[in-house]
Formats: sequence, structure tokens, C-alpha cells
Amino acid sequence: MPPAMRLKTSTDINTLGNEIKPEVARDMARFDHRWVRVSQEVFAKIASYLSINEINNFAQASPTTADRLRSCGLAEVQYFLSLTRQRQSSCRAIIQSSQQLLEHLRSLSIFSVRRFPAQLGPAFYSFYASHLRQQILDGAALTLIPRGSLNVKRFTHHLHDHIPVLTERKAKNYSDILALEHGHWVRKAEVKHDHIASFSHQNADHILFVAQSVPVSFGSSGFFHYAYSGEEHLLSVYECRNGAWVEQQQLTTGDVFPQCQPKFMTSMHLSPDARSLVCINMGQAGAILGRGTDGRWVNRGNIHTGLNHNLLFSADCKHLVIYSGSYITVMGKADDESWSQTGDIIVKDPDDDLKLTPSGDKVSEYDFDLQVLFSPDNRHFATWFEDAGDDCYNASIRRDYFFVVIFAPDPEGQWREKLRIIKTCDCPSRYYDIQPDFSPDGRCLIITTEDDLDIWELNADDQWLPAVQEPPPCRGGMIHFSEKPYEFIRKRWWCLTIWRKAESGMWCRTQTFPAESLTKISPSGETIVCNDPAGHTDIYQRKSVGEPAGEWARQRIEFSIKEADFNQEGYLLAVVPETNTHSLILFALTADGSWQERARLQTKNSIAKFCFSPCSRSLKVTGLPPENGEAFVPEVVSFWQIMPDTGSREADQ
Repeated sequence: MPPAMRLKTSTDINTLGNEIKPEVARDMARFDHRWVRVSQEVFAKIASYLSINEINNFAQASPTTADRLRSCGLAEVQYFLSLTRQRQSSCRAIIQSSQQLLEHLRSLSIFSVRRFPAQLGPAFYSFYASHLRQQILDGAALTLIPRGSLNVKRFTHHLHDHIPVLTERKAKNYSDILALEHGHWVRKAEVKHDHIASFSHQNADHILFVAQSVPVSFGSSGFFHYAYSGEEHLLSVYECRNGAWVEQQQLTTGDVFPQCQPKFMTSMHLSPDARSLVCINMGQAGAILGRGTDGRWVNRGNIHTGLNHNLLFSADCKHLVIYSGSYITVMGKADDESWSQTGDIIVKDPDDDLKLTPSGDKVSEYDFDLQVLFSPDNRHFATWFEDAGDDCYNASIRRDYFFVVIFAPDPEGQWREKLRIIKTCDCPSRYYDIQPDFSPDGRCLIITTEDDLDIWELNADDQWLPAVQEPPPCRGGMIHFSEKPYEFIRKRWWCLTIWRKAESGMWCRTQTFPAESLTKISPSGETIVCNDPAGHTDIYQRKSVGEPAGEWARQRIEFSIKEADFNQEGYLLAVVPETNTHSLILFALTADGSWQERARLQTKNSIAKFCFSPCSRSLKVTGLPPENGEAFVPEVVSFWQIMPDTGSREADQ
């Protein structure tokens, strides 16, 4: 009998107070007839342990339960579950990798509850993102507030992508963690690390994994062999708690690599949602760490392959491919957070393929230099190659066909080859431009080559079939999907073409725009920016709902731009004018579909690049060093907060 059912009265339930445990709360949520009588404090305590799906299911028990859950985040949960799977995965990764964002959201009054539990963070972030977008569309004035800048030296500083957290190398085995506070970089902690310190592939603002020096061992005996005891300090975990960075945990060689005898580490990769850490022992094996039930990091699975040169997570961070040459290992994450192998793949030509290399060997005996791409819905991945390589005598291998292979899990969860799409070359070649692209819903695949453009669709039986399409007028091109599953944009040479799927089911070209020196397409595919060397820039915006389907409006900016970038949701556009590279102009979309300048900043240094944070709260701007002829002059990196002026501090982002 579930623990919740052993409680006889609502009085018994109310006396639980802070003694309610997560497993008890989840059992409570399965039974509704008594929970409506408990105090709001106890009811909120029960709800605080529930996941997004459990909150939603609990609300369906009765109208009374749903009413009480509205003060526990039900509206935010229901909004989140109405989004596409791709958007849900994106929201999860953004909030789970940013403790600063989580704490910021908890300070806002736009939600049904302020101190919401962390597991509901994706729902509250998605609600916040929608609120912020509406503020911008409604015309809120924007201010760019400087948060701080720093001269970043290439070999001594590591800046964590868009995150205002910096590691600064000091001595041989020591670095400082610096963070922005009130416009200044403040030293938060000193960390000891391996003599070759690398903090790449870690993009979270609240956690940092630091490798420690341990002996490197090769072979089972001899001078380069080291017998590990399993007690060597291999990894330190630093976490930011209440603004202070402290070492929370030390992991030994035995903790990380319990099954692998050579227990040194060559690289680490933190998943986009900051919930899994892949530890690689190049040429030997690997391990995946995650949090245990007590919150400490533990080994969650072992990778039994030494071919671990390249890694790629799926969008939901529940699948991982590790690949090198023709070999692919797939790891899958279970509901209990453990990882296990779900695929051991060798991609090769058919055995009856008798093509020979220049030296007389069979082409099929040589590895491919594979690339991998997951579908946004996490249900497939594609692999392909563009370079046939050299044979053992360094002579170029020339092939008369290349291919794209699509993999999917079988009923047992093991990834298998589902379809191989062959692309034949006009003449045998070592190199062949080929690129697959999945649509946002994962049900359409477009393959562009130097010879053709092919559209494939997933039918109701989950089989990939060639779509009905008109022949493309020219070869190749780059594909950008719209959020709408029936449209994509193709860039080829000096033009952009809109392709749409007609009611008849045929894919056809509908519109073409000129595209000159610079072209930028918003992530949603709703906006296209085309620079014109004549001295102006055209913005093509899809007309709003109610307008004729597929119609685009053109807006002209009377200057050329050198660089442009959209925020992740496509309603903010930052540009650097061609004639003033010390200036950045921030445009925002309005409800009527036009773009208006909302803010502008001026820098001392010429702007080399810039990017929005994934949550659209800030801009990172990198300036070129002064042209003084000195070598190794640092770049100037500055952070700017994007603040909407709504007349209320509660709505600030």
C-alpha cells in the first residue's frame, strides 16, 4: 500500500509538515479524495516535490485539485506542455545550465508562485520567455546597461561562452574563477588543476569541473605503466552557492573510472543541460557522471570504447553519440538517470562492393570520416561523410557514390540503420559536398549535394519516403527550416528561395529574394536580412496571421551592415553598420511586423563579433584589439544587459 494511503485523516496529513518526503508526496498526488482538505501549506509542500508531468496529472484528478494547484505553478506547467518538444528541450537546457537565471525568475512577480521548485524551472522559464517576447512586441523601450568588460588574453583566460564567468590562469597549476558583480570582475575562488587545464565544453554558470594531475599510464607493464589504487584525486567539483564558488566534492580515479584500469582523463564534456558530464580517457574508455539521490556526482554509466574523438548530445540530452572514423557508440539515459550502451555501429559499404583504391585495395576496407546530426525530436540521427580519404599509400580514394544513413531505435531501444540514401556522383571523386538537415519537428529531411536537392518525409508508419517535389533549378545550397513544418528557405549563390508544401502534397518554390554580401535568417525562419552593396539593407518579414499565406513584407534600412545576429526566438536583431564598426544597433520586432530601433551602444574598439544569451537577457560583445602592431594583444569582451522599460521593476528581466 502506498505510504500516502496509510494516513487516515487530513489531521494526520497536516501534522507531517516538513517531514513529507518526495516519494510520499508522489504517492499522495495519485489519490485526490482527501488532499482537498489539507492546509494550503501542506498542499504546497506536496506539490513542491512533483515534476512537471506529475503536476499536470495531479490537476486532472478533480476541478478542486486543479484550482488549488494554480497557486503552485499549474498555469506555467500547462503552458510549457503546450509547446513543441523541441521548444521544451530548449527551455530545459537553458534553465538547467543557468542558476543565475533560475534565481532571477524566482525574484519576479509575474508567476503564480515565486520560490518555485527547481524541477519546475523549465515551465516557469518558458512562461517568462513568452512574457518577455510580448513585452517587446508591445513596444517596450529597451536599454543596454553595461555589466562589465575585460581584456581577454587568449592563453590565460577562458570565457564560458555567453556566461559572465571567467577562469584566469595564474601559475602552473592554479587559476582564479572570476564573476561579474556590479560592473566589475571579482575573484571568487582559486582552483588547483592539472598542468594542462582546459575548461572548454563546459557552459554553465553555477558549476565547474576541474581535472587534477594523476599519472598517465600506457600498457600493462613497463616504464609507462602505473598501477592505480583508485584513491587518486582525479576531479574537483566547484559550485556557486549564494554567490560564492566553493569546492563541493572531490572524485577519485575509482569514482570516475571504476571499470577501466588506466584511470587518467584526457577531456570532459558537460551536457547542454548541465546534468551529465562525459569523462574521456582517449584510446581507452570513458564514463558518464551525474548526480545521485543525495545530490553528489557519481558514475552513472561506463563507455566501453576507446574510439571517442567526437561527441554529440541529442536536444533532450538523453542520447549521446561518440564517434570516430566509421565507428559509432550510442549511449542512452534511462528514467533513473543511469546511462547504458544503446548502439554499437560500424558504417561501411556493402560487402559485395568491389571498388578498388589506387593501390588495389577494396574501398570498403577503409574508414569514413563520419559526421553526425540528431533530429530535433530526438528520434533519429543521420550520419554521412564528404571526404573519401587516402589509402595506405596516401593516394586519394575516388568514389562514384556517397550516402546518408538514418538510424533509429528498435523496439528494444537499440539504434539500428533504418535507411541508406545513395547519392551518385557525376564522376568518381574524393570529395563530395553533401549535407542533411532535419526539420524542427523531425519529420522532414532535406539532403543537398553539389548535384541535387532531395526531400524525404516520415509517413504515418514511421517510414522515410521521397517527397513529391519540383526539380530544383540549380544544385546545392544551404537549408534553413521555418518553424512551420511545410516550409524551408534555401540559399544558393546570390538568392534565397522559399519552398512550401502545397495542399496537393508537392513541394514547390514560391518566392525568391536577392541575397548579396550578407544574409541572416532568424531561427524561426520568419525574418530574412539581406545586405545590399548599394548601401542599404532589406528586411523581409513574414506577414502576420490573417494576411495571405506566404506573403512577405519588405522593410529597408538605409545603411549596409557588416554583421547581424538574432536572439534565439527571433524578435531581437543586433547589427553593426558597415560604415561604423564601433557601433551596435538593437532592433526589435513590433506587433505589426515592422522592425524598430530600440537601443544603441558605442564601443572604443571595433566590434568583431557579438551574440545574445540563450535567454535573451544580455549581449556579449567582442571588440578587436587596437591596431598597434603588438602581438598577442587581448580582445576586449563586454557584457550588456537588455532591460525593457515597462514602468514597473517587477517586469524587469
